[in-house]
Amino acid sequence: MSAVGATGLAAGCGGDGGDGGDGGDGGSDGGDGGDDMSGEAIPLASFCPLSGAGAAFGPGQQAGFNMAIEDMNEAGGIIDGRMFEPINRDSETKPSRAASKLEGVISNENIEAFVGTWSSGVSATLAPIAADNQIMQMGNGTTSPTLAQQGWVETDETDSGWRKYMGRTSPNDGSQGIAMAGALNNIIEADTAAFMHVDNPYGAGLARKAAESFDGEVTATVPVAKQTSDYSSALDQAFADDPDVFGLIVYPANGESILQQWNRGGYGGTLVMSESMFAPDVLEGLSDIVAGSYVTTTRLSGSSTEYFESNLQDRMDQDPTTFSHHSFDATMLIGLAAHAAGEFTGTAISDNIQTVSRPPGEEIMAGPDEFERAKGLLDDGEEINYQGASSSCDLTCFYEPYNSFRVLQLNQEDGSISTETLNEFPADFFQGKLYTQEQLDTYNCGE
Repeated sequence: MSAVGATGLAAGCGGDGGDGGDGGDGGSDGGDGGDDMSGEAIPLASFCPLSGAGAAFGPGQQAGFNMAIEDMNEAGGIIDGRMFEPINRDSETKPSRAASKLEGVISNENIEAFVGTWSSGVSATLAPIAADNQIMQMGNGTTSPTLAQQGWVETDETDSGWRKYMGRTSPNDGSQGIAMAGALNNIIEADTAAFMHVDNPYGAGLARKAAESFDGEVTATVPVAKQTSDYSSALDQAFADDPDVFGLIVYPANGESILQQWNRGGYGGTLVMSESMFAPDVLEGLSDIVAGSYVTTTRLSGSSTEYFESNLQDRMDQDPTTFSHHSFDATMLIGLAAHAAGEFTGTAISDNIQTVSRPPGEEIMAGPDEFERAKGLLDDGEEINYQGASSSCDLTCFYEPYNSFRVLQLNQEDGSISTETLNEFPADFFQGKLYTQEQLDTYNCGE
């Protein structure tokens, strides 16, 4: 059972936050993940945004998690046939609510790992709870550059003197910031830009990296609250100096209102949006407004991507959404790392998750047959290299991958939105561009 640190469980948080209707807890107590008794079910939790600002993406992310659970169980589970029992919780895209639910799941379900979540602000709140309790957190839709430094615990058990309990399959937004600036520099050839961002670690981190990478002048950087409904003063501030480009880094829940008010106000400027706004259902309703604008997003390709996308709808009755692929990969990596270790504990997963994700091991694709093959290789003492649906998933020492990015232009055709790829940035383009030497030296690691 996970040890509960002094800052782990808040007093009075005996339950899971009263999260009725969000997928339940899998139906039974998963037991103690640390004892590794043969045949005992392993509880594995997900915290996806089924409501709140991320609700447009949550169902796809939870479906990705659940499909990975199905695949691993179909392949015979891990560690002498132990099957996974999914525990789904709605993060509500709210830090306090997600934290309360995580504390409840730790108390009641004895989890050793979880996947989640979407929104860097929520994930940053969960990371200290996970680290204090030696539980492995794998973020599936959390991208703030600051999270590279979350989840570290000093220890004398590793060569570096550190162990990390927070990783992610979603990219570090340092990459997206560079890609967004690439659109401003090379496609639009802008001289000036103003950025408006949601006031949380995700928005601030991405806006900062985009501004640093932009060759022109940043005339304004305006944070906005998620709960606000009137953005006129923020728009006035952003457009005070008539920028060439309007860089928008927000969520669909507030982005829709911002774009409507931007359009009605006739503020002008070329619109460039972050991946967080790439929600097709939302953009379809704004097609007249966003036509001709640009959006940055990760580039997905390969046999694991094809497997994931072709199976998600058929098996889970859910179309892929932003970061649904990353949710699937985060879950698979947890399972592979635990099997490599021979035990399902947060510490064992942390110590093995980078190794199973990257060269020089045998490449493993998505799917039950491939998972079973991976287990056989690990049982024989061989190394594996998981190739994910979201990327190659080669985790750096900060437990995050380099992802490929692309710049899309949104076009309107018969009232619907279509996309055209204008520029691509391969994953290796970002090597050497995301971490400072101080960060590398602090944690005694190379990229």
